[in-house]
Formats: sequence, structure tokens, C-alpha cells
Amino acid sequence: MTRTVAALPVRGLWALSVVIILASATGFWLFSRGFLLTRMVLPHHSLPSTLPFANDSASTHTNEWYPAKFERAIILVVDAMRIDFATWSDELNATFSAPSSPPPGHRLMPYHNRLPIIHTLSGQHPENTMLYRFRADPPTTTLQRLKGLTTGQLPTFIDAGSNFAGSAIDEDNWLQALRRPNTGATGGKRPRNLVFLGDDTWSSLFPRELSDTQEAEQNSTLWSEGSGGWARVRPFPSLNVWDLDTVDDGVFSRLPFFLLPSESDEHAMSPQAAADVRAKRAKWRELVRQQEMLAHPDFGASSQANMSSSPMASTAVGLEQLHSDWDVIIAHGLGVDHCGHRYGPDHPAISAKLAQTNEAIELIVDAVGRSDKATALYVFGDHGMDPKGDHGGDSPREVDAALWVYSNRAWNTKEGKERSSRVLEQASALVKNEPLGAALDDDLKDGWWLNTHLSDDYRQLLEPSKLRSIPQIDLVSSLSLTLGLPIPFNNLGAVIPEMFASDTSADGEWGLLRALRLNAAQTMRYLDTYVESSRSHGFSDEALSTWKLMHQRAEASYAELAALVANNPKARRQSHIMLVEERVAAEYYAFMRVVLGTLRQMWAQFDPALIISGLVVLVLTTVSLIAVYVRSRHTSLEEMVARLWKQCATGGVIGVVLGRALSIVLVSQSISHISLLEASAAGLAIGVMATSCSLLLFAAGDDELPSISRPESLRARLCNPSMLLNSIACGMAIMHGLAFMSNSFTFREDGIVLHLAQTLILALVHLALYSVMSSSSAKQKAAGYRAFVCGSLIMVLNRAASYSTVCREEQLPGCTPTFYGLPSASISSVSLAAANLVMVWLVPFAVLRVLKRSQSHRGMVAKLWISIGMRISMGMSAAYWLLDSIDGNHSTSGAAPGKKSDWSDLRIVLARMAVGIALGGGFAAWYSSPFCLDVAISKPPPQAAGPVTRSSAKAQASSPQHTAVVLGYGNAFGAAYLVFVTVVFCALYLVQQPMGGITISLLFSKLLLCVEAFDSLRDALVTSSLLPAQTTMIAILAYLDYFSTGHQFTLVSIQWSTAFIGVREMQLVICGIIVALNTLGSFILASVCVPMAVLWNESLGSRVLRLAPESFVARLGGAAALYVGYHAVVATSSAINAAVFRRHLMVWKIFAPRFMFSVPVFLVSTVVVLLLATGFAAMRVLRLGINVGNVRGLPVARDSGRV
Repeated sequence: MTRTVAALPVRGLWALSVVIILASATGFWLFSRGFLLTRMVLPHHSLPSTLPFANDSASTHTNEWYPAKFERAIILVVDAMRIDFATWSDELNATFSAPSSPPPGHRLMPYHNRLPIIHTLSGQHPENTMLYRFRADPPTTTLQRLKGLTTGQLPTFIDAGSNFAGSAIDEDNWLQALRRPNTGATGGKRPRNLVFLGDDTWSSLFPRELSDTQEAEQNSTLWSEGSGGWARVRPFPSLNVWDLDTVDDGVFSRLPFFLLPSESDEHAMSPQAAADVRAKRAKWRELVRQQEMLAHPDFGASSQANMSSSPMASTAVGLEQLHSDWDVIIAHGLGVDHCGHRYGPDHPAISAKLAQTNEAIELIVDAVGRSDKATALYVFGDHGMDPKGDHGGDSPREVDAALWVYSNRAWNTKEGKERSSRVLEQASALVKNEPLGAALDDDLKDGWWLNTHLSDDYRQLLEPSKLRSIPQIDLVSSLSLTLGLPIPFNNLGAVIPEMFASDTSADGEWGLLRALRLNAAQTMRYLDTYVESSRSHGFSDEALSTWKLMHQRAEASYAELAALVANNPKARRQSHIMLVEERVAAEYYAFMRVVLGTLRQMWAQFDPALIISGLVVLVLTTVSLIAVYVRSRHTSLEEMVARLWKQCATGGVIGVVLGRALSIVLVSQSISHISLLEASAAGLAIGVMATSCSLLLFAAGDDELPSISRPESLRARLCNPSMLLNSIACGMAIMHGLAFMSNSFTFREDGIVLHLAQTLILALVHLALYSVMSSSSAKQKAAGYRAFVCGSLIMVLNRAASYSTVCREEQLPGCTPTFYGLPSASISSVSLAAANLVMVWLVPFAVLRVLKRSQSHRGMVAKLWISIGMRISMGMSAAYWLLDSIDGNHSTSGAAPGKKSDWSDLRIVLARMAVGIALGGGFAAWYSSPFCLDVAISKPPPQAAGPVTRSSAKAQASSPQHTAVVLGYGNAFGAAYLVFVTVVFCALYLVQQPMGGITISLLFSKLLLCVEAFDSLRDALVTSSLLPAQTTMIAILAYLDYFSTGHQFTLVSIQWSTAFIGVREMQLVICGIIVALNTLGSFILASVCVPMAVLWNESLGSRVLRLAPESFVARLGGAAALYVGYHAVVATSSAINAAVFRRHLMVWKIFAPRFMFSVPVFLVSTVVVLLLATGFAAMRVLRLGINVGNVRGLPVARDSGRV
């Protein structure tokens, strides 16, 4: 007779999963909207015909704010050019003049004294050049820095996430002014002629301004009807950090078109001049590392590069015009930055890249010197790099870039430099005396800086040199005015004093004073417009009054000065009048610095209504997750959903109505700027989650819930060992959340998580010993002993994994990074990659050893996939990283850096085969037949010797001659699910660097031991209520191994270089997924292991699964809810503390990044455990197990797998 098997109910699981994911995502979105607001972008533009002064125009100023002092400009961005890359130290050369005998414990850094052209020209032409420390505002990612360098605005923290998805800049900037008509120095109507070469990030930010006109020039009608002003734009892909040369070669190969005369012009030159031009052209060609770059169509159809007859010309704009008529060239190279990401700044490859840059600067300087037009060259880095070669944070080496300005005209005279120095000193004193200025950053209060990076590199062996220091956004106003452009409307930077201190206007006014007055007036106009445009501008009354008072005081001083010289223009050259000019200029400069510093500190526009709404949703979601677990012990998920959906829908509707009504009141009172959409989302989420919490916790039917209201019940539960362990686990979760109440605990989270994990395991080990000592059953003693051994091994592996570290800036100098093998390394050592090969044998061995206990290792899937396929996949992954380490360390032997390695193609093949075997082989095998079962035929035991009677003969004849033994039957569901986990592990193993591969392998081993330990402890204590402790342990192990895989909760610790595993070119989606898998690998692996807490050692003939499958699914859902609940506690706590400390000095450095990382950790963990692990993989295993049928009447031997 066929037995009816109950269907597997999954609709309740999926419904609750979707609600939890949507509710938590809504909570994070609302909180982020209130906490990480972007500033309001004003649509206004500065026009050359309208000065920023009240009731004034530029009609008397030749359509310019400030007379253009440079006709042309070349902007060379050397990405990640740190200040100490550009400085020169004779003391350093003297100290290391004998390379064979350097000072003990020191070596010459490969980036020092590698740009001698800057030092040489500074000595030969001090009036034409100057070097600055160019201090960036964090986050130090290229996209945010380019926004600041073109608009003069401060970045907002939330912009850090958009570094790979930049949108066009709409606010006013100097590129728009260049391409806008009526901006010429002569008052002409055409836009400036523009050349752009390099990083394609510019093209995404300025698609209109950097639009190539070559195609339009071919159509005479279209071009004549256009506004004029040609542009040549050649962007190159920027995100492949392993490619050191493509972008630089693209820049250096095309610059000669614009800097050198064409070949046709050489005929008009003298033989010596023509030969010199040809020699320069040959040098440019030698700078190109990838000679195949010269076969690009830009250089003609022939294979030989002909830089004099290029398709870059058009019928309207010939080669001669390309050379002589350009106004601004922007060239952005990425070689130094990519070299830092790939090898780190201490690698010899950085020296070669800087030498190439030095040669390029020499050739550009030579071309500038030949020009008969006043031309300025700006060479700067958009940011620096940390000791590992990364950037994105706010450490001194990340924000300290270099700016070098050179011109073929004297602009920095001795007198001008002395006068500007006096202005800076007076402004510094004024800023320090202002209440708002006293708390400003040192780089705003003082215009000079000691090159501490140089002395730090050599442990104070060298004396630090003194340098001028300016914020990066100061370049915007300075560049604009020197080119005769208006200052962008939203600019907050001050003009660079030295660039104007040597100027005198036509009416005798000192150039710096006029520039600063224009600068301050534009900033004041921006502030007034911002306040008028936004009722929730976030500026304090004290700040507004201070700004207005300082500006009015400067204007009054200027009026007094104007009265003194009104009838005697020659008086401006009198010493006492010059001192008055300097004092007035200092007042304007101090005003600019106080405004900038104040906005740095208070720009965040926190919206309390959105923050509170988001926190309420997150808290209710956390409580709901705990309530789901409590209910799941007695109620099916289907029944929960049936009870909840109508009431929750009603609560959601009421919440939407109340939310929209409240938002109208808040907005009308200027308390919040919450939109109706945000109010509706908040009301819906709060209504649904509040209703679900109340129904799950306090609705009728509470007799199903365990009662602890009676004292005897409470005492009994506290004395229960399982209750004690679960209580300790809850305490660990709470302590993890409370750690974010201190910035010191937050940045030492790696150590705190280790202590939490070890404490919980100690409690487990203690209970295991207790069961061994108190149990009378041999089976319970054996189970307790297994739990003790497994727990002890987890403690040892935790300690081993903790030795893999990367250090936050705040942890130094008490922390030594070990992730790459050496403290200063940024690529893994070959020895680490070789050690990673051990994991190829160890992990499959550990899996098979765990399966052997139930004889599941003899199943066909285990034999083929785990014994063979898994080892092959892991072996290819380990080989990939071994070859990568060899390639990375090979360049130290003198090979040309950036040269394509002979192993690169093989690495790509290995990576693709590794993931192909894992997903194509392992997953396909699991999906088709996941159960690790085998059948063995055992012979009957021999009969005892003796006389054969009629009855004994008859019994022997009727008994079976052989017995069927189903191997793996006792752990069928657990083993089948483990196969799926191994497939996920192999994919994650590939994207981890060698040390990360070792530690994630240890994590997998610990998760297996965790499953065995808790399963054994349940047998030893004869209990089934250890899920809270087990899921807490899994979650803590995920956090612990997040740190040991080379990560911290900081942007700079993201391992961007892993994006190119298995790919040749940048593919945004694929590379983004790879980086996400690398970063969140420990959480993904832990999440997929959660269902094993329920499935492990579950027999194929489970009566619970066959008679009441809804209860089994509820157990899986409860385990997943507990695991997600732990992450919810951590994420909610990080959000609460970020809100509480929103005015804390470290909010954007510590608290905000921690919250931002908690969002993807929570959402990814939730989606993986609820949808992928439980909803898909576990349900498939259960569904196939139910359909296999029932083996009746055969006893199950759990440890042996016999039936």
C-alpha cells in the first residue's frame, strides 16, 4: 500500500523572508536618508559679465573678473602622487650616497628623489615655479576628488559609494566655464579649445564639456552653425588596477600632437631646430611602454607611428591648429596609482613609474618653454596612498598629495612671496582668535607643513623640510582667475596667495587683494543663496553671524583702504599702504578659511524624523526576528502568516495615513524635509512590523509560548545547562552591540569579537565536561567528549586565524599587519601562496572525515565531488594565487614593471576552470543527486558448530543469506546539504588572496566543528534547544574571520585588486560581484552553513519530516531568524550609536563607516540565509528526501549509518 507523503510547505517561509528583507532595507534606507544626506546643489552659475559684488558688473573689466595672466594651461594629473613622491632631499642623498653601506635598519625608499625635474627647476627658476602639499578632503577616491578639484566644493560622505558609478556634475565648475561662450581672455564668443587625455572618470563626470568635436568638424555646415571651440577627447579605461601602462601610454603617445610642431612645420625650421623636434618626438615615443598603442587609428593606418599626419585632425581643424590653438590640455595618468594598488609604494615598480613621469614632465616643460604664449603647467596628485598603496580614507598619507606649478612667465617673485607670507601669518592669527576658528584643522590655521612623511620613513634620521600647504579646492579659484574665468558659484576654496601676490591691476590695485575680495564675495553670495534656498540648511546661528561679521569687517577695511588711495594712486607703492593691503587681504583670507573649516565640521544635515523612523523600523525588525524564532518552536510558519497578514495589512494602511499626515506637519514647521514617499514607506514599515511584533508576542494563544513568569519555572530554566548556554550566547550578542558605544571599542572590534567567540566556546567546553562527569550513560559521555574535542579545536583555530591581520590607522603603532606576510607588503609573499596549497588537501580531508562518522563519505557524490572535483577546483585556485604571487614578486628581480607576465593568460584559465568546476561540476552533481548514500551487502554471521536439528535447519533456510546496509542513512539530509556548502566554499576560496584562502578554509573547518560540537552536546545533555547558542556562534565566527581574511570596516581595506580574477578587462558587474564575494565571503559562508544546525544528523526516515513537515520547516526558519537577528542587533546598534555620536569628532571616520558596512553585511547575510540557503538549498534537499520514499521496519544506527 502506498503511503501518502505530506507536501513541503514553503509559502510561509518565503513570505516571512520577503517581509523581513523589505522591512530591514526600508529601515536602512530611511536612516541613511536622514543621516547621510548629500548637500543641496545650487543650480546657479557665475558669469564673466557679472561680478559677485552687489550692484556691480564686469563691463569695465573686459568681460573678466580678473585679467587672465596665463593664455594657456596644461593640467597633468598624476593619480596618487603623494607629496613625498615630489619632494627632494639632499640630506637623503648624502645619507645614502654609499648604497653598499646604508644606515643599519634603513633602506632607500623607491619613491624618494624620483622627480628631480621639480627640484631642478625650483632651483633654476624660483620665480616660475613652486611646490605645495596639496591636502585632499576625504574620502580620497578619484571621483570625489575630481568633483572637488573642478567645483571647489566639499565632498559628502555618502559619495564614497559612487566611485564606480559617477553621474554627470551639474553644478558650476571651471570646465563648464571653459566650454561656455563669452569666456575668452579677449572677450571673444567662442569657448576655449580643449584637449583631454586619460582617466575615463572625467568623461562620466563631464559628458557635455568633454564631448569630442572631431566628427562635427567634418560637416562644415554643422560646424559653422555651432558655437565653435574644438575639443579632442581620448578617455581610457581606469578601473583595471593591474594594468600599469594603458592609460599612461594613451596620454604620452598623444601629447606630442599638441606640444610639438607637425612634420610639415619642420620644413620651415632650421636644420638644428627640426632635428631637435624629431629628437623630442622620439623621446615621447620611447615613453610608451606598450608599442602596440602606436598602432591605434589616431596615428594613421600604417603600423609605424606617424605623429605628424594623424586622423586626429579634421577638415576644419588641421594639425597646425591642434598644435598652436589649444587653450587647455588635461592629461590624467594612472600608472602611479595602479602601481600602488598592485605592488604598494615600497616596491621597485613605483620607482620606474615615477621615472617615466619625470621624463614626461621634462618634455612638457621643454614644450612650454618653446611657446610664445604665457602657459602654466599644473602637475598634481588627486590624493596620496597609504603604506599598502590604497586610498579612500583620511590618513595623512592618503590626503597629502602634491601640487607643482610652473610657467614660462615669472609669477612668483621674491617680493610677492614675502608679501603673501605676511598675509598668511596674519590670517593664521586672525583665525586662531575667532571662536569658530580655534577648532579648525591645523592645515587651515597654518599655511606651512613639515614633511613628516620623509622623517617617518627613516625613523627621524632626516630633518623634515618645511613646505607650503593648501587644501585641494584652493586650485579651483586660482585656476579660474588666472585663466580669466569666473570663480564657480559653489566654490569654497581660497585663491593661492603666491599666484597673485606679484600682480598689479591696471588701476594699481594689488593683485592678491583683488583676487581675495572677488573670492570672498563669491563665497558670501553662495552662502546667502544657500540659506535662502533651503529652510533646513543646517547652518548654526553662530556660524551665520560669524561669517557675516568677518566679511563685513573685511569690506569695511577695504573701504578705508580705498579712501586712502582714492586721490593718490601712487600711494599704493608706499610701504605703509602696502602693509594695510596685506592686513585687508589677511581678513579676507581668514574669512575664507573659517567658512571652509566650519562647513567641514557641520555640513551634515541630519534629519531627526528620518533617523528616528529608520531606527524604529530596525528595532521592530530585530524584535520580530526573535519573536519568529520563539513562535516557530510551537507554530508553523504557514500558520503564522495566516494569523498575521490581515492585521499587518491593516496596520500598514494605518501607518501610511499617519505617516503622511505627520510629515506634512514636520515639513511645514521646518523640522524635517521628509518627502511623502519617505513618510509612506516609514508608516508602512512601522505599521506592519509593530503589528507583527504585538501579535507574535502578545496575541491569544500564549500558552504555546514557554512561560517564565512563575519563580519555579525561572529557577528551573536558569539551572538548565542548555538555557545557561543560550543565555550566555544572548549576552555575547548584546555585548557585541554595546561595543559601538565607544570609538575605541569600535576600531578594536576584531579583538572584541575574538574574545566573544572564545568566551562562548569556553562555556560550550565547560558544559561538555559537565556532561562527561555527570552522565551515567556511556553514549552521553562519548557525545560529551566529542563536543569537548570539537570546541577545543575551534578555540585553537580561532587563535591561529587571529594572527592574520590588517591594521586600521587608529590601531597603529600597536598593530602589525601580517595578511601579506610582511608588514609593509601589499602583495602576498610566495611562501604564503605556497602554504595556501596545504588547504587543497586539508579542507576536503576535513569534510570527508566529518562525513565518515555516518558513512556518508562512501556516497557517489562524496567520492566524485569532494574527493576529486573539490580538490581540483581548490588546486586551480591555489595555483592561480601562487602564480600571481610569483608575478608580483618577479618585478623585484629587475623585470620591467607593468610588462605583461607570461603567467597572466594561464592565471585567467585557472581561475575560470576553478569556478567552472565548482559551479558547473559540483553544483550540477549536487542538484541532480545530492544524497551521499551507498548500499553495502553484509554476509550473515557463521552458524555455531553443533548437531543440526530439523528446527535449526528450517530456521537457517528461512533467514536471509545477506543483509542490505544503507550507508549514510542516519545523516542523509546533513550530508546532502554539506555538499552544497562545499560548492559555495570553492567559489569563495578562489576570490580570497592566499592568506584569505587559508583563513576562510579555517573558517569552514570551524563551522564543521561547530555543527559537530553542538550536535554532540545535544546528545550529551539530551536537549534540542541549543539553536540560539549555535547560530550565535556561527555569526560570531563570520565576524571573526571577516577580519582574518584581510578586512576592516573601512573603505581602504577593500581589496579592489581582486576584481580582476579571471577577467582581462574591466567588466563593472562581474568585477563588482567578485569584490563583494571577497569582502563578504566569511558572512556568505557562515550564512549557508546555518541550515546544518537543523539538518545535521537528520535521518532520511525522520518521522517529524514525514508526518509534520511544517514543523521541520519552522525549525529551519527559526534558526535562520536567530542568525539574522544577531546581525540585526549589530546593525541596529551601529545605527543607533552613529546617530547618538553624529556630532562626535570621529563620526565620519569611525561610526559612520561602521554603519555603512553593517548594511551590506546584514542584507547579504539575510538574503543568503533566508532565500539561498534555507529557501532554495535546504528545501530542495528536504523535498528530494521526502520523495525518496520510506524504508520501513529497519532500525537506524545513527553513527554507522546502518539500517
